[in-house]
Amino acid sequence: MMKKIVRQQNYLKELIESQENKYLSRQTLKCIVRAVLEPLLDKPEVGVVLYRIINSEGLTGMIKRLEFSEIEAYDYSDESDNLRERVWADTEFLCVLTHRFVTILLWDNKTDDKNKVRYYSICNSRLQNEALDIINRNSILDIKHFQEQFRPDRRDNVLLNVSIRKLIEGMDEASKDAVLGFAEGQTVENSPQKYDANTRAVAHEIRNQLSICDLYTEVLKRYCKKNEIADGTITNALDCLTRAYKMANNALIALKSTEVNDLKPHSLKALICTAENLTKVYFECKNIKYIVENSVDEMILADEDKFIAVLINLVKNAVEAFGIEEENLKDGKYIKIKTEKSGDFALVRVSNNAGKINDSNKIFEAGYTTKTGGSGLGLMICKKSLEEQLGQLTLEHTDDDYTEFVIKIGLV
Repeated sequence: MMKKIVRQQNYLKELIESQENKYLSRQTLKCIVRAVLEPLLDKPEVGVVLYRIINSEGLTGMIKRLEFSEIEAYDYSDESDNLRERVWADTEFLCVLTHRFVTILLWDNKTDDKNKVRYYSICNSRLQNEALDIINRNSILDIKHFQEQFRPDRRDNVLLNVSIRKLIEGMDEASKDAVLGFAEGQTVENSPQKYDANTRAVAHEIRNQLSICDLYTEVLKRYCKKNEIADGTITNALDCLTRAYKMANNALIALKSTEVNDLKPHSLKALICTAENLTKVYFECKNIKYIVENSVDEMILADEDKFIAVLINLVKNAVEAFGIEEENLKDGKYIKIKTEKSGDFALVRVSNNAGKINDSNKIFEAGYTTKTGGSGLGLMICKKSLEEQLGQLTLEHTDDDYTEFVIKIGLV
């Protein structure tokens, strides 16, 4: 006699509907997920995380942090090995269980508005077992011992949970008001910020990918430490990755700030050393001599990250300017950084012998590029960035023998 198979229902969705909460924007949902997870990730403690996050846009970095952390975590996506049946469809959840707090957040993506979800939330309540029992019935892993182990408050915290849901709704309304206010601000003539919705979206995704790079860097650092690997090349490369990540992240954060620059006194020698270290990677497997004459030990007024970014851009451009036809240059290929002092100013000369720049009067114009696939924005951004730091960037010389850019910036 054949055994009859009875498929499970999506009881999680029924539980969501039973709480009769208002709809929630996806952006607010992501903020709540971060608010629940980040304290645990920043200061790990004994606990467990059960999660099913299918739509991970905007949460990729957070999930990667969870995967690489020491926190016990179990994924219930359809591709995982933890499910008995794929019955949850558009329903997702995050359950964080510790000795101090238990938070259950469920949400369903199938609504009339693709930008909204229907949600359910419980914090430190005996009702937490309703959701956990449903998850356990469809889980290969038996999570009942987690339910017994992590029970910080056996009372039914009705007031706490009502307050949390009011807070969530308030966050949602506040986010709508903020977006509306920002959109209205964009219509003001000569608005200091042009950080539109598309820019925000792109910046957000870039930050997510950068966070993954940062995480893998930390993983490699821990691996080197654990295995007592003291190779200078590897450790230096990891330090450069960390510095590059922070610079890129700061640049994205600056898009939202009304503070254009962070001008402070910096050692020119130290800035050049940092730029040299970060740009050495461009010379790997290339027959280009890198010359750095860093003799000016003076303080300049600059934005550290932006000043270094200009140098990186100039060196990268120079490396990319060399082609196959320059392989047989009489004196060999070279790129040189040289610092000089001129009265109350410091000069940084960046030169190369990659050949003449055609239409040199157009190189600082937006969109002009001599590279296939180039954006034509790099030199324009560099020039503008230095001007904002009360400095200058000029093309001082270009012919078949050599090309030289000069940075001029004030001494402190």
